[in-house]
Amino acid sequence: TQCMILDSLYTNGATDKYHGMTISEIEDDNEGALGIRMTVWRKAGLLIKNGYAAKGVMDGRSDTYYLLEKGMKICEGGSQK
Repeated sequence: TQCMILDSLYTNGATDKYHGMTISEIEDDNEGALGIRMTVWRKAGLLIKNGYAAKGVMDGRSDTYYLLEKGMKICEGGSQK
């Protein structure tokens, strides 16, 4: 699930705080394959905690998420430091 979230962010260019994706957009991008909304929210929280993603600016009342350098390296097939 976390890899699918990272891939969605990378594919859609969510690489800075102004170009992030909401949980709903991530779910739509994966056509429901990620499970329920709460699962996606929890997994996104783990990605933030581990330094792969961060919260961006709010989109209405929803948080947005974007990739950090560590997350981009994973998506590009680079080694993790």
